[in-house]
Amino acid sequence: MSLKTVAVFLIFLTFVSSHVNSSDELIPIFEEFESTNITEGNIACTIDINTQTGSPQPVYIRPGTNQFFHPSNRNGQIQMSANQAMELWCSGSWASPSGVPNLITATCVSGQTFQYNGINFNFNDFRCSNWPSWTARRTTTNCFNGGILVDFGYQVGIRWFHVYTVCHDLVLETTWFTQYQLTPISDANQSGVTRPSWSQAGFFTSREVDTLYTRVRQRQTIAIILDDQDAANRFIEETSEVFLARGHLAAMTDFILATEQRSTFHFLNVAPQWQTFNNGDWVSVEMSTRSFAANRGLTLDVYTGTWGNGQLWNTAGSWRNIFLDWPAQRIQMPMIYYKVLIHQETLSGVVLIGVNNPHLSLTDIQTRGYIICPDISNQINYISWTRTNLRRGYSYACEVHDFTRVVPHIPAINNIRYRLLT
Repeated sequence: MSLKTVAVFLIFLTFVSSHVNSSDELIPIFEEFESTNITEGNIACTIDINTQTGSPQPVYIRPGTNQFFHPSNRNGQIQMSANQAMELWCSGSWASPSGVPNLITATCVSGQTFQYNGINFNFNDFRCSNWPSWTARRTTTNCFNGGILVDFGYQVGIRWFHVYTVCHDLVLETTWFTQYQLTPISDANQSGVTRPSWSQAGFFTSREVDTLYTRVRQRQTIAIILDDQDAANRFIEETSEVFLARGHLAAMTDFILATEQRSTFHFLNVAPQWQTFNNGDWVSVEMSTRSFAANRGLTLDVYTGTWGNGQLWNTAGSWRNIFLDWPAQRIQMPMIYYKVLIHQETLSGVVLIGVNNPHLSLTDIQTRGYIICPDISNQINYISWTRTNLRRGYSYACEVHDFTRVVPHIPAINNIRYRLLT
């Protein structure tokens, strides 16, 4: 190895080390790496991520980077030139090819044929024995109300493959917001991904969170809080979508590859969300924002979070704050969910807000603090929602600066006058 090569390698190690341990920024955001010299004329391999990948799927990596190997277009196709390389990683053993290192490099031959170690494989032959293990990595950076930032992603040797970040309050056991990006190909996400069991690894150490989300446990808890079993039975219905679900903050389908999507199933990334809202206007907001980023060719910073402690009332008319963990008063039912979209290149943004309670009347919403900023939803036309449908989740939109006057969660957007993202 030449002295020049050694020097370059040492510089690379120094760079990686400083970035792996850095907590100066909110999250490590990396521009999407684009393969060079890939044109329609020299595409040799085309992989449809929905029909031509193995399962359990390895992590697909652009060689020598900390970036996932995402599709080249909105059709969900990974396109590569002849002899172009892709790294593939399993955290455990491989099902196929067997007996190989955790991290391997395969090169495009043609079609769906790739070569590894001098042997040709069909791309869907590359399969892990089990789904790769993702990591919830605590940082040393504090966020709102003394919370901590936790990064979610994959640790592959010294490289960190970032998916999203949460700001979590360890005392209240509430996540204030998550942060990630939507890109022009975010709507090319893999469909039909096997959903893993929910994880609380490293957090919520005093009890099993999953049991708090059962309907039986919710009725018991709400009955105690309200001192009214009949009211609790009325609020948590037995056979409908009227119950508190595990509501994703960073949406599973806001991420492209199956391995990224599966990392969203941690209890730090959820809050109690009424299922009629979760499967109603909020999923419409998620789908519409992905399409908006793709249709406009935008990369958007996304902050999805919750605000306020939602309430229910007993037969006597007494309103009380609702928590899933009682009497510890942790894991609160939020009043609202919000999604902030920021386009940094044009300094424009918008906040999309949904009321998290199908039991409220319009008067309740208007008089009990659920409208936290002036509604400007008539100025945006890219969200497909039924805004005033109370059961699906009463929804509205705000200017960023009006929103941050009330919700100071996100220092990165406070005190900046963004124009409206239309």
